[in-house]
Amino acid sequence: MHLKPVVGQKFKSLDFDFAFYYVCARAVGFDTRKSQMRKIDGVITWYNVVCNSEDSKKSSEDDQANARPGFSIKRRRLSKRCGCKASISFKFFSEGGVSGYTIEEFNEANIGPTLTFNVLKEILGGFQLVGCNVGDIRNASRDIKAYAHGIDVQMVLNDMAKKKEMSEAFTYEYEVNASNQLVALLWCDSLMKRNYHMFGDIVAFNTTYNTNRYYMIFAPFTGKDNYGRPVTFAAGLVSNEKTEAFAWLFKHFVQCMGVAPKMIVTDQYLGMRSAIEEILVGTRHRWLLRDEDFKKEFNVCVWSDLLEPDEFEEEWNGSFKHYGLEEHSWFKTLHEYRQL
Repeated sequence: MHLKPVVGQKFKSLDFDFAFYYVCARAVGFDTRKSQMRKIDGVITWYNVVCNSEDSKKSSEDDQANARPGFSIKRRRLSKRCGCKASISFKFFSEGGVSGYTIEEFNEANIGPTLTFNVLKEILGGFQLVGCNVGDIRNASRDIKAYAHGIDVQMVLNDMAKKKEMSEAFTYEYEVNASNQLVALLWCDSLMKRNYHMFGDIVAFNTTYNTNRYYMIFAPFTGKDNYGRPVTFAAGLVSNEKTEAFAWLFKHFVQCMGVAPKMIVTDQYLGMRSAIEEILVGTRHRWLLRDEDFKKEFNVCVWSDLLEPDEFEEEWNGSFKHYGLEEHSWFKTLHEYRQL
């Protein structure tokens, strides 16, 4: 199963960006770290994420040059920095009252046999400890691709079954159709469960476009910790965006966690709304707002507990008249569902 970012792919927020690339990277076999970002007026306009092994290790000469006067470096620690070029950058956009982040640049790891050998050499501590040469790695890569052809989904399920054997806290659920093709998959580990029970009062749920090899739609459940950093609670794949597919995800998410979230935030897709009403009966459902310029005034109106119904209508109408949005179809629909 192959998830692959595509330049131009759009996301509703950086949280979804990070969750998507984190899962993609882990599926390939590397960890990520945030590298650089740019802000304008408090809004993050650009963010870059790189492989954890990006950059090159320092040489012994560099270590000695940076040592304190009168001291020398006796032993160097092993470094996992191998100059990996895998990276992704997200750029903020705002079009037609809708804002979010799009993939501006994506560089694949492209870890070939030579780089793989160098990584193993650095991790293990020397050429003599690797136990193979570059040719052996190239042949092994060829054999693995030939072996996995046509059964890679089953290999993923087998790997998840092994994880379940190793850790009772690991959970995965899947569904196949009459042709024995995978149509839905949900998984979470012990860290995701711990994060959910600590920070999962409010869950953000969104789906990406079906741009991977199997046209499966990636659907992460995310949130934020006490420091405002994004955390992932679970991740899923579905073959379509129908109510039944979302209901399947929500049902197994609740079974996995043992308790439904107090609030879930999604986009305005009605298929999600129907599934939430069916499965997450006691969960409050809220929609995402993307226009940063309008957001502050809108929040004062919508989230205030001090406004009476007639005051709310007055504030709502005044704000939308001021911004010329009286006939905006999205906000008119939002107003119709205000009792949600």
